[in-house]
Amino acid sequence: MLLDEAQTAVSDLLEALHESLDDYQDNLQRLHNAEIAQEFNDAMNQRTELLNALEERVKEELSLRPRAADTEREDFHHLWSKLKSLVFDGQELMLKERAEQERQLISLVARCESYDYPEKVDSQLKQLHQHLTEQLRQIKQFQQSITQP
Repeated sequence: MLLDEAQTAVSDLLEALHESLDDYQDNLQRLHNAEIAQEFNDAMNQRTELLNALEERVKEELSLRPRAADTEREDFHHLWSKLKSLVFDGQELMLKERAEQERQLISLVARCESYDYPEKVDSQLKQLHQHLTEQLRQIKQFQQSITQP
């Protein structure tokens, strides 16, 4: 099935959201700060709910099914992240990577918002955008708190 540009945009977003959840899970295993770990766990749970709702709306409204994950790319990304954490401060690097991923997700949501989707899909995209913006703000606060003595 060939996808039009709007379907491709939302499909790319769904794939990136799934990857972000995998990254959150990995980050939780490496965190040694209880406050950040709790925030990441809460964000991961909220994102899972938002992703499930968006997938359901997209399935209903656009007849779009999720793509299969690119496991080779995910494995490489995971390995690269682990290698960097061996060389650099793991927590600082992790927050930097999380912030970058949130920015990329916000960009993907903005791309989706430039298309005309049914109201139910648009509503889910708005909620997701708000969640991502709030999460990026929280990550920036954590970054500031660990760099200030």
